[in-house]
Amino acid sequence: MSEQDASMPGLRVVTVEHFIAGPFCTQLLGDQGADVIRVESPAGSNRGGYFPTLNRNKRSIVVDLKSEQGLKTLHALIETADVFVTNLGAGVPSRLGFDYERLSQINPRLVYAHITGFGQNSPYRDIPAFDGVIQAMSGVMDMTGEPDGAPMLSGVFIPDHLTGLYAALAVNNALLRRQHTGHGSYIDLSMLDCLLSFHATGYQEVLAEGKKVTRIGSKVRGSYASTYRAGDGYVYLAPLTARMWQGVSQVIGKPELLDYMGDTPETDIRLQHRDELDALIEGWTSEHPVIEVVERMRAAGVASSAVHTMAEVVADPHLEVRNLLRTVPDLSGEGTFYVAGSPVPALDTYAKRPPRLGEHTDEILAELGMTPVDAVGAAGQRDG
Repeated sequence: MSEQDASMPGLRVVTVEHFIAGPFCTQLLGDQGADVIRVESPAGSNRGGYFPTLNRNKRSIVVDLKSEQGLKTLHALIETADVFVTNLGAGVPSRLGFDYERLSQINPRLVYAHITGFGQNSPYRDIPAFDGVIQAMSGVMDMTGEPDGAPMLSGVFIPDHLTGLYAALAVNNALLRRQHTGHGSYIDLSMLDCLLSFHATGYQEVLAEGKKVTRIGSKVRGSYASTYRAGDGYVYLAPLTARMWQGVSQVIGKPELLDYMGDTPETDIRLQHRDELDALIEGWTSEHPVIEVVERMRAAGVASSAVHTMAEVVADPHLEVRNLLRTVPDLSGEGTFYVAGSPVPALDTYAKRPPRLGEHTDEILAELGMTPVDAVGAAGQRDG
């Protein structure tokens, strides 16, 4: 697919967003060529930290949404928009005057996505939610870590980014429906829902099989795969098939391993003897450097990898050939900020840095046929 085929020209996305989930959703849309307009407070809060990694391909207009004129400016923007995205708390858009009911009266074709921690009708609707809260409430934190250790937070913000990804998918689905119905729609997206949707067998194991789902460290629940200590680091081995298990046996010189894997799932007793088998495998891996373990296992057809540090990740040639390590100018325009590339076809627009606060206010007002005098509520700090 060419970059032009992947684009979304003419699509306007207006967003009132902060932190990660909302900005990640709209950045995904911006990467596809949508005109993403950030409506920002004159105070300009929440522009530090992750801001440079989540806001490329966007324009910024400063609007005081607590003022009557500022709200009128937002409503004028909505008349021109295809999509509105916000991840402010439940009830906040209604209190400030830009809930779906009001905006859909202005623009019946509007696709409105509201991202919150728990959704509009959850008993937890009004509880503050950040990524770690969602990991804790979803059961994922309790399932992560060593069996005799404490529950462990993921090293990356999975719920935030997963929700942003689901939101972009939901927006695209709603736009497709609009082509047939002519009407917009409301998307009530919950961070907790998004992470709960990734429980593959957890509900079945607990409700139907009566199992206690507990932490299992770096092993894979229900499959023979694990992380092992090597001489100078760690390796991950996943000998899921009989042929791969035979490869492990050959590499480490332990033919007795073959006695634990039969020809059918019913005769595969490896999980019942996991501790002793892991000890045999790690007895060999711990005496060899990571690179040797991985090379020999891969030569034997065993799915395996070194456990990479971030320094090793950014030096991996895969990132270069797949365009997954990109740069954008920083907010000063004088330096460079490294960002992750897109795994889906996208416009090559990574050179467009995130916008300075209010950088495009006058430009966007002009597109609406307004001036700063017409939109007093839009007047404020500009750094462009």
